[in-house]
Amino acid sequence: MESKEKTKQHFNETAADYNNSNDGKFVTPMYESLLKEIHKSQTGRILDVGCGNGNLFSFLSNEQYELFGIDFSKNMIAEAKKSFLEKASFFVADAEELPFADNTIDIITCNASFHHYVHPNTVLAEMKRVLKDGGKLLIGGPYPPFVIRPIMNLLTKYSDEGDYHFYGIAEMKKLLANNGLEWNSSIKTGRFTILHIAKQSV
Repeated sequence: MESKEKTKQHFNETAADYNNSNDGKFVTPMYESLLKEIHKSQTGRILDVGCGNGNLFSFLSNEQYELFGIDFSKNMIAEAKKSFLEKASFFVADAEELPFADNTIDIITCNASFHHYVHPNTVLAEMKRVLKDGGKLLIGGPYPPFVIRPIMNLLTKYSDEGDYHFYGIAEMKKLLANNGLEWNSSIKTGRFTILHIAKQSV
């Protein structure tokens, strides 16, 4: 089974009890830094790519922001709608084909899902397309130590969860630049997690 299908299967299977899963517990501490960056903007349209069960929206006001979430796991979107349908609009969609018009989103968040994407350049090109000029991109993810990261990347092909690639800072900066996105900073958010902050070039 290809990595992409492994990812979809894994999250369809864990959606109902995601908050108590290893993935859910891993993601929760990452919200603080992500929300700090979001709240620097007082209003705007926010798109969470790989939104899972929508937990990020529990911390955001739909009176302050217009909220959207996409995930290609139908079960995750079903869970998100159960909890947050009155706050946000959700779509079953692939990050490689975002169902939004050009230049319409102020902030894109992508927390703990980018390392699953088998075509990262395609995803970033789509993010650039839908971001407004000067729009912000926030990518949070695992950050294995430099000494073991190459080994972990060799082992991702054996991952049952669909892990595809773990990125270092220099690697992420290059990837963003190659897709016309301007890297701003990378902040460690935990012992093994990081938040990359970038924007749509004006």
